Amino acid sequence: MIATVAPSNTSPEPALVPVGVLVPEAEPGADEVTENFETLRNSGRELVAKGSYREAASVYRRAVEVATAAGNCDLADEALCGCGAAETELGNGADVMPELRRILLDSSVDHNRWLAAYTVARAHELEGQIKKALFYARLGRDISAFVDRPGLTGGSYNLLGNLLVAEGNEAEAASCYRTALGHSDDAPPIWTAGAEGNLGYCLLVGATGGKTLRRARMCEALRLIYRSLRTFRREGAIQYTVLPHLDLCFAHLELKRVASAKRHGHRALDLATRYGDSATAKSCLYLLGQAAIAEGDKEAARRFFGELESRFYPGRAGLTDVLVALDLRQVVNLRA
Repeated sequence: MIATVAPSNTSPEPALVPVGVLVPEAEPGADEVTENFETLRNSGRELVAKGSYREAASVYRRAVEVATAAGNCDLADEALCGCGAAETELGNGADVMPELRRILLDSSVDHNRWLAAYTVARAHELEGQIKKALFYARLGRDISAFVDRPGLTGGSYNLLGNLLVAEGNEAEAASCYRTALGHSDDAPPIWTAGAEGNLGYCLLVGATGGKTLRRARMCEALRLIYRSLRTFRREGAIQYTVLPHLDLCFAHLELKRVASAKRHGHRALDLATRYGDSATAKSCLYLLGQAAIAEGDKEAARRFFGELESRFYPGRAGLTDVLVALDLRQVVNLRA
């Protein structure tokens, strides 16, 4: 998935000229500058979509240089937002936030202001500052109403849903995901699959949260999660299948289909380990421990809970004993 993108504004092969004759370099015209910028920007977007954030940041920085040299501050700000988004995913959100906040406050281009608000919200989300993230996500949602570009409203509501899930507010998050999917006509299949899986998880929590299983809601949840999983597989986005597998592990455990729960749980754990997703690995170990208890295999349960304790909670002695004795599925947030 790593791709190296060379600057796309190199000149074509020059015509042959007599040796010793100095040919002055032509000044790039406005159309050429715009074409160069758009090529770089499109390359940056493709790299972000593939998860190649380091290469994307480099390409966006080159786009900033091109736009700045041409004196186009609005395009430069757009490229800065793209670079900021890539750096945020690399864990450098704190470094790019000041520039993004400047764009949010000073830019006269609503699209750039939306990009800045969305990225600042995402940076706060990755830092675990959910309240601050919600503030900027709601600001981005409000700005999107003034921008006639596809994807912005859907993106805003999907991000809001993610943040509400992190707070344990799955009911309101489900409403956000439904709104996001209502604005997904031209969205890439992978994005739509992600939003469907997110909605499926919220419905799954709602179906299992009471004293009795809400089967109609469970059926809709399973339909959405399986469809999300199939789309990710079809598109070759295997790294994104980890959450559907985790959700299906939880769903089948609630339905007392232990063998299916274990199959999806082990698959989710393998993927989470491969892609360095420690938060999901933690949830996988917990659910696999619960599946072992459902089978009456307390020795296996202790192995899973023991690994969970040693890897993620080394300072909480006795946690394994607590998890073996108590079923905390109804209070554990698998997406927190």
